[in-house]
Amino acid sequence: MKLTVVGLPIGNVEDLSARALKVLSETNFIVCEDSRMFNNLWSKLTSLGKVERLGARIKFVNDFNEHRVLPSLLEEMNLLEEAVLVSDAGMPLISDPGYKLVHEGLALGWEVSVVPGPTAESAALAVSGLPTDKYVFLGFLPKKPGKRNEMLKNIKSMSGTMSFSVVIYESTVRLEKILNDLVSVFGGDSRVCLAIDLTKVSEKIFRGSIIEVLEVVKSTKLKGEATIILSLA
Repeated sequence: MKLTVVGLPIGNVEDLSARALKVLSETNFIVCEDSRMFNNLWSKLTSLGKVERLGARIKFVNDFNEHRVLPSLLEEMNLLEEAVLVSDAGMPLISDPGYKLVHEGLALGWEVSVVPGPTAESAALAVSGLPTDKYVFLGFLPKKPGKRNEMLKNIKSMSGTMSFSVVIYESTVRLEKILNDLVSVFGGDSRVCLAIDLTKVSEKIFRGSIIEVLEVVKSTKLKGEATIILSLA
């Protein structure tokens, strides 16, 4: 069985590569994070004339059902010749489910290949104006303040021996809280870039000290997915 991990756009559907379109159009079996989200994307691609009606069977695996559906899904996929894994947006497995499927599939002897695509992580780094030669990807921080503070303090201790940037994913509804935590641990003068809804029409990018960006967040009604780049250089 060959599993192909396919990267999807993070916002702009025109960022989907020709190779990804070909693989998705030709496969008979797709595992996605949310079937409604994937069908929505396919409808947009169809309206743009990029694809035809989807003929593949669709299964979905997410953080809530993975423990329940994974055993039967692995058994079903093990009888196939090929299948495709996607997430809601961007590269699968990057702060998204899919790791267990790939891990268990490899143990079963599957061939696993990739059709790479955009990620908010790399896109935000590219436009941040902050150092990109070394970075630590934290994804979504712990929701509990104590664990979150502990993680940030550990990152700060690492910066004593080397310089790097930090990539954090966050919902806009928690931005003010997270930025306040960053001020507490790293100081208000540390440089950050806040990227909202990258590649979409609603894209917004703010650069400056944590304090400066925090003031923007307090005075601006922001919606969408946020990526924070923090420089510890």
